[in-house]
Amino acid sequence: MIKVLLPSNVLGSVELSSSKERLFVDFYDEDDYDKKLLEEFWDVVMGPKKFDNPTTIFVSSMDGVTMAIRYLESRLELDELKRKHEVLYNFAELQGLTAHEILRELQKLRNGCEKAIAFVAERGVHLLAYLEYFSAGKYVQHEEGIFEVNLNGKTKKIVFSDLPVEGFHNLRIPPLRERKNDIPYMVDWVLSSIHQKHRYLPLKFPSEEIMDLFLKYDWPGNTEELVKVVHMYAAGLDVVSYFVNSIPSRAEQDLRLPEYVKKVVTSVEKRAIRLFLEKYNWNRKKVASALGLNYKTLCYKIKKYGITKR
Repeated sequence: MIKVLLPSNVLGSVELSSSKERLFVDFYDEDDYDKKLLEEFWDVVMGPKKFDNPTTIFVSSMDGVTMAIRYLESRLELDELKRKHEVLYNFAELQGLTAHEILRELQKLRNGCEKAIAFVAERGVHLLAYLEYFSAGKYVQHEEGIFEVNLNGKTKKIVFSDLPVEGFHNLRIPPLRERKNDIPYMVDWVLSSIHQKHRYLPLKFPSEEIMDLFLKYDWPGNTEELVKVVHMYAAGLDVVSYFVNSIPSRAEQDLRLPEYVKKVVTSVEKRAIRLFLEKYNWNRKKVASALGLNYKTLCYKIKKYGITKR
């Protein structure tokens, strides 16, 4: 809302409108001008500047009032865009291409005529992230899972539910198992967030093998579970066992622990050999000594892994 204070001598001849914000207009007489100035926090005042108020724009004509309103509209619109941008990067839930498609649907609903909207999702999906984006952080909670959002003078009721709600426009938020292409983005976001808060922890991103487990897992706990597991990984805990013990039976053939451990060891060994070869300028005897390997064994592994100079 933009609050405007005008002199009473323009009453009846003034025509003000705002295409984006509601206007509250009041009038003053000369003898109550000072009192009116102190009664409210005015955005625009047509009159002399009596008090030092950095948030109020004082103008001397109706053209000035119109220009000030347009300026405030633009500033408020920019503030809303900034809030949306901040919200977008404040939640793991909102990372990834599928998440951005959902946000585009929310944008349509913001501008639509729907008065009652249900965010439908499984447990563990962070629905509050979508509400923050939808409302730009401006909402009122009446009961658990029931909210009210005011968008440019239009009130919309939002409910969180695990099932479609009759009489509401139902927006389904897919579970994590249906948006696995978002998982690398979400993992990256959580790890970066952890590093910002705990800079003493080394910033390490999952290897290809670990990420493969993240992608094969079905995440029954959705984003809530994902965030927990990424924190485990960042703390150096054993996420391999977590996945192998939790993985659905239909995928067990691909993810048995011995085979997986062998795969990880192979990957680490290959990278270690390459690093030492580059460090010692491909002097195989020095590399064998540094790694504690027999010279012939090293040569065999170089050939086996197909390690060549880049």
